[in-house]
Amino acid sequence: MKKIKILISLFVLTFLIGCSKTNEDINLDAIAAPTNISAKISIAPDNTGTVTIIPIGEGISQFEVYYGDSTVQPALLGAGVPTVHRYNEGNYTLKIVGITLNGKRTERTFPIAISFFPPTNLAVNLTISSLNTMEINVTATADFQTNFKIYYGENPNEVPETFLEGETKTHVYTNPGTYQVRVFAVSGSAQSAPFTRMVTVTRSVLLLLPVDFESSSINYSFLNFDGGNSTRVANPFPSGINTSPFVAKMIKGPGQVWGGSLLSLSSPMDFSVNKKFKVKVYSPRAGAKLLLKVENLTNSGINFEREVTITTANAWQQLTFDYTPISTTNLYQKLVFIFDLGTQGDASANYTFYFDDVILTN
Repeated sequence: MKKIKILISLFVLTFLIGCSKTNEDINLDAIAAPTNISAKISIAPDNTGTVTIIPIGEGISQFEVYYGDSTVQPALLGAGVPTVHRYNEGNYTLKIVGITLNGKRTERTFPIAISFFPPTNLAVNLTISSLNTMEINVTATADFQTNFKIYYGENPNEVPETFLEGETKTHVYTNPGTYQVRVFAVSGSAQSAPFTRMVTVTRSVLLLLPVDFESSSINYSFLNFDGGNSTRVANPFPSGINTSPFVAKMIKGPGQVWGGSLLSLSSPMDFSVNKKFKVKVYSPRAGAKLLLKVENLTNSGINFEREVTITTANAWQQLTFDYTPISTTNLYQKLVFIFDLGTQGDASANYTFYFDDVILTN
C-alpha cells in the first residue's frame, strides 16, 4: 500500500510540473490582431440624438470607442458591452479600436448621420397677468421639438430667449403698447413656422412692478421717513435714457442719516426667476449712493438690500442691484429708497435726487 501511495504522488507531481511548463510555453506574441470589427448602431427616432453602439469583433479583449464629436476620451468597453451617447444634429465619423490581450490593435471607422425631424403641431398659450397687466406668460408644446425660442417684440435688435416644454416664460414690458410676440419650435437646425400674436399691454391700476410713475390712476403714495421726502413730479430733465413725462423726486433733508421713502406694492414681488433690479437715477453729483431695500408687508425684519454708487452727475443713469442671494421663501411687498445712507441731508440741490423706471429683470 505504501508503494502505491508513492507512485500516485509521483504521478501528480509529474502532471503538475508538466502543466506549469505548458503555461510557461504560451507565446502571447503569437496572438493575432483583431479581425471582423463592426458595430451595431441604433439611432433613437425621438430627436434626442441618442445613439446606442455595440462594438463587435474577434480576438478582442477590449474596445475603444471614439464618438467623433467633441468628446475627447474614448469609451472603454468589454466585448458585447453597449455604450449610449447623445449627438447634436450633424455627420460624424465613429472610430472603433479592437485590442487583443497582447495589445495588438485594429481600428475601423463608421459614418453616423444624425438628422432631426422638423417640429410639428406647435401650440402656444399666451396670457396677460391679472395682477400685472404689463406682464405676459407663455408656455408651448410641439412634436419633435428640442426647445422653443421666443421674441417679445419690444426691441428691434432683440435676441430670442430659449425655453423648454413645461416651462413658463414671463416677460414684463417696460412701456404700454401693442407688441408682436413670435414663438418658434426648434429641433436641431430646423424650426417650425412661427406662432405670431399681437399683444396689447396697459398700465394697471394696481401699484406693481415695473414702477414708472406714468399712470394717472395709480396712487404713488410714498411713506417718507426721517428726513426723506419723495413725490411724483414732471420730469425736469427729459433727456438721454429717460425722456418719460413723470418721475419721482426725493429731497433728503435734516433728520436721520437713513432718511428715505417707502412704496408699498399691491402684491408681493416675484423673485423666482428675475433677481436684478434696475433703476434710473438723476443725481446732482457723482459718488452719491442709492440703497434699494425690499421688506415684508407686515414685518420689516424680513428684508433684503443692495447699495450701488452713482457714477454720473447731472444725467440719467441706470443702476443695477443684484438680488441673486435673496431668499425666495419670504414675501417682500415694500420698496425702500435711501440716498447717501450714513449722511444727513440738508434739503439743498446737492441732496435732491430723481429716480424712475424701477424694474425687476434677469
